Amino acid sequence: MVLAPISPLSLHAPAVAMRAGAPVMPAEPPTFDEMVASKKRLIDAHAADVDASLEWLGATLRAKEARTWGDAPGADLSVFNSLKLPGDVGFDPLNLAETEAHLLAYREAEIKHGRLAMLGVAGWVGSELLHEPAAYLLGAQSMLDLTDGRAPSVLNGGLGQFGGAFWLAAVGVAALLESATVKEQFEGWQSADKAWNYSPGDYGFDPLDLRGAIAKFWVERSDVAPASEAERMELLANVKANIDTAEITHGRVAMLAITGFALQEAVWHTAVVDQSPIFFATPVYHGIASLFGAIRGAF
Repeated sequence: MVLAPISPLSLHAPAVAMRAGAPVMPAEPPTFDEMVASKKRLIDAHAADVDASLEWLGATLRAKEARTWGDAPGADLSVFNSLKLPGDVGFDPLNLAETEAHLLAYREAEIKHGRLAMLGVAGWVGSELLHEPAAYLLGAQSMLDLTDGRAPSVLNGGLGQFGGAFWLAAVGVAALLESATVKEQFEGWQSADKAWNYSPGDYGFDPLDLRGAIAKFWVERSDVAPASEAERMELLANVKANIDTAEITHGRVAMLAITGFALQEAVWHTAVVDQSPIFFATPVYHGIASLFGAIRGAF
């Protein structure tokens, strides 16, 4: 059996219904030069699009905060709009966090200041409540004598009592913690060392796994038992998110509180624990003071 040769055009040409009375005009296939020119135009258009994208990407890498996600070609704004961070209540009247880079950088700073404020509030009140009994117990002069029982601060004074070793240690610890994110501050938040899923404030320091232990504690005592391992992991993630929200909320309250302590004592020249005895003159404090007094008397 002999096979008749098949034209290459017959493999691709669609069947066209012939209209009665219409003249049949034979379609001329494009020449080789025309096909080459058409392909070249497509390649040039694609190359121009790639060049524009690379130019935008280069500018973004040089200055991460220069553009918003909406400027990106084909940007999926739903990803950015659905971004939910712990403690996000949608309040940003000055539009400070208009880009993801700004948002993450400011969140990192907020968490740092919140943690310092929580430590500062505890230390401020603790020094005014317990320093004098402790100094009396050790037979040393109280460092609150120069400030009339108020915690040493910039507004209260008394910071000159601390030696150079204390300030050197304080600056060293602060520099060590700050070095964890100093690269992002100079090169942009999403540098080569940080993944996109990096959580602001996460230093990877939780030797006792308190966050995980607290989450497991609440999941095990949940009224609704997870039906599968996937539901259990989702419940754990939700509890951990609540823990993160609690941290940022307490940090915000502490920042307001430490500011209030400093201004209140600077204006009234009275220790905050004396101005608000209902909060600080507790049986626990009196018990500790009595214990210090008893130990001092024993020696």
